[in-house]
Amino acid sequence: MSALEVLIRTNTLKKEPAVLPDNSAQQPSPVAQRGGPRTILIHTVEGDFHAKVVGHALRVRGNRVLEWRGDRVPESNTSSLAFSEGTLTGRLHTAGGDISSDDVDVVWYRRRRIISAPSYVDPLDQEFATEELRMAERSHPEAFSQAFWVNPHAASLLCESKVRQLRYALELGIDIPRTLISNDPGDIRQFLSEGIACIYKPLGGCIWKEDGVVRKTYTAEVALADLPCDRILRTTPGIFQDKVDKHYEVRAQFFGKSCFAVRIESSALESGDVDWRLDQNSITRCEPAILPDDVHARCIALMAKLGIVSGGFDFIITPEGRWCFMEVNEAGQFFFIETWCADLPVLDAFCQFLEYGKADFRYRPHSDALTLNGITASAFEHGVISK
Repeated sequence: MSALEVLIRTNTLKKEPAVLPDNSAQQPSPVAQRGGPRTILIHTVEGDFHAKVVGHALRVRGNRVLEWRGDRVPESNTSSLAFSEGTLTGRLHTAGGDISSDDVDVVWYRRRRIISAPSYVDPLDQEFATEELRMAERSHPEAFSQAFWVNPHAASLLCESKVRQLRYALELGIDIPRTLISNDPGDIRQFLSEGIACIYKPLGGCIWKEDGVVRKTYTAEVALADLPCDRILRTTPGIFQDKVDKHYEVRAQFFGKSCFAVRIESSALESGDVDWRLDQNSITRCEPAILPDDVHARCIALMAKLGIVSGGFDFIITPEGRWCFMEVNEAGQFFFIETWCADLPVLDAFCQFLEYGKADFRYRPHSDALTLNGITASAFEHGVISK
C-alpha cells in the first residue's frame, strides 16, 4: 500500500470508506462543487516563501489571489471601513490595486506584522500613531466576516497562549507532560528539584540578529545549576516541563478534518532528544505517520475548542507508545512535510481546503494533483520567487 493510500485510509477519512485516485470516476473538485474559482486574500509579509508558492498554486488552479502586506502599512498600504446603507464594507488599498471585502471569499491569515508609525512621524506623536494603526489593523476582520478565515483572527490570537492550549488539552483527555509556567524562583527551583530531567521553552519565542546571524529560541534541557540569579528569573516567565523519553516524534498537519502526518526519527538526530528543529536540515526523508483514532478525534476537538480550522500538532511518542502533546501551531510551516514525504500531497490539499472554504473539509485525491516540487519550479520560471 502506498503512503498516499495509507493516509487516505487512516488520517484523512477516518470512519469513512477509502477514496482512491480513479480516472474513470474522479470526484469533482471542491471549486466545481461550490460554483467556480475563489477570490482568496492572503495576509503576508516580505519574503514569505509559503505565501508566494501557495498563491502561485491557487492562480494555476484558476483562483484570484490578492495580498495584504503588513510590512507596507502605512506607506503604500492603507485601509478604509465604511458604514453606509446598512452595511459595513472594508477597502484595502495596495500598490497592486484595491481590495473590497465584498469580493473576498477566503482569507488566509498567514503572517501578520506588528505595525509601527513611520520614522518621519514626530516622536511626540509616535505612540499615538502606532496605536491607531494597530487598532485599525485589528478592525479589518470585522469587515471581512463573511469570508472563511484560515484561521479566524480572534482564534489565531487566542491560540498563541500555551496555557490555553494545555488547559484545553487536559479537559479533552489529551496527554501532556508535567508542566510549570512561572517566573517565581522558588516554584521553579522546586519543580527542577524533583529528580526528573526537565526542559525549558519560551512562552512565545523570539527571533533576533546577532553579529549578522539570525538566531531564534529553541527548547533546551535545564537543571538547577543552569538557572540564573533570582532577579533574572523573575524578569522572564518560562515553560518548564518534564523531559519526555522519545521513541520518535510526529508532526500532524490538519486542514479541516484532513490530517497529513510524518514520523520524525528524532532519536537518530544529534539534538533530537531535546529539539529536532536544531537538526532539521539533516532530515531528507520521513515516513507517513498514522494517528490513533482517539488522538485524531481529540486533535479535531481541540481545534474546535480553540476556534481554529487548521493547525500543526507536535507529539512525542514514548517507547511505551504514549502520545504526548506538546503544542499546536496555528500558522506554522507545512511544506517540509511534503518535502520529507513526497507521497503526502500537502500543497494540493491546502489549495483544495482554501477553495472549499469550510471547516468540515476532507481532502479528495485526484489524478492531476499539484506537487510542491512542480509548483515551486513553476514559480521560479514565472518570477514569483527567486533563488
